[in-house]
Amino acid sequence: MRMRPETEKTSVQDDLLYTITNIQRFATHDGPGIRTVVFFKGCPLHCPWCANPETWRPEPELFHDDSLCMGCGRCVTACPKGAVAVIGGKARVNRTLCDGCGSCVTACLNKAMEVTGNRMTIPEILAEIRKDDEYYQASGGGITLSGGEVFAQDPVPLLRALKDAGYHTAIETEGAYDLEKLAAALPWIDLVYHDVKHCDPHKLKTFTGADAEEITRHLRYLKDSDVRTIIRIPVIPGFNLEELDNIRGYVKDLGFSEMQLLPFHPMGKGKWHKLDRRYPYEQTPMMDKTQLDAWREAGTEIGGH
Repeated sequence: MRMRPETEKTSVQDDLLYTITNIQRFATHDGPGIRTVVFFKGCPLHCPWCANPETWRPEPELFHDDSLCMGCGRCVTACPKGAVAVIGGKARVNRTLCDGCGSCVTACLNKAMEVTGNRMTIPEILAEIRKDDEYYQASGGGITLSGGEVFAQDPVPLLRALKDAGYHTAIETEGAYDLEKLAAALPWIDLVYHDVKHCDPHKLKTFTGADAEEITRHLRYLKDSDVRTIIRIPVIPGFNLEELDNIRGYVKDLGFSEMQLLPFHPMGKGKWHKLDRRYPYEQTPMMDKTQLDAWREAGTEIGGH
């Protein structure tokens, strides 16, 4: 059983910096009630359907929207690293040289450039969260930490500050980290959403980089704790759509009864393009939820897009 230390409220670490890609307000699919979702930057996996590819690398990165680029060259002049050139009438970014400093963002007249990944202190994050306190209180909501992978950074100081402030806390995690990190954070977490993507260790490793044994260790640990855990299964055509029976059996064998199926959607495609990456599911349409009707009838929750 997890134990939350019975101590006085902890002092906030004002100088601790988190790299955050987004703070999404009024979220309704990431825990009970109305929530704010804080997206951490950094992830050890490389899921080819990822809706948030800007969260993979730990450092700030540059988004470039080709459709807004006028090819004026102001970004070329502004870049101190020589990482930008105009080729074929459009700005092109050398990702090896770019360090996400944002000089080109300031210079761009048409907002074609944007840095994703802001360094934020705990007081700064709390200040954003507190804007919606009345909504959390009225709806039974709270704060969800997501990513990327939350444990690619150390979430414990932020989680402790959130609990000290009285918030319901949830995390969304993939399980790609040492178990000790989960054990250290669990006393400050009220709800865990944990991904299960596939049961075949080789296919899971090849497609995503995840270690099946490591994920199983995390799930067994969570099952032995008293924290509520909901299993999330991203349903991906050509990867695991035909394996849902096996995945459900694996989850049930571990003792979990709450599962959500998350139908594939391509809404992260534009982010892949802004990072100059090829989106592997370019031609794959959004999954029709009716394909999962049999699961809904069996009592499994189907998540939203």
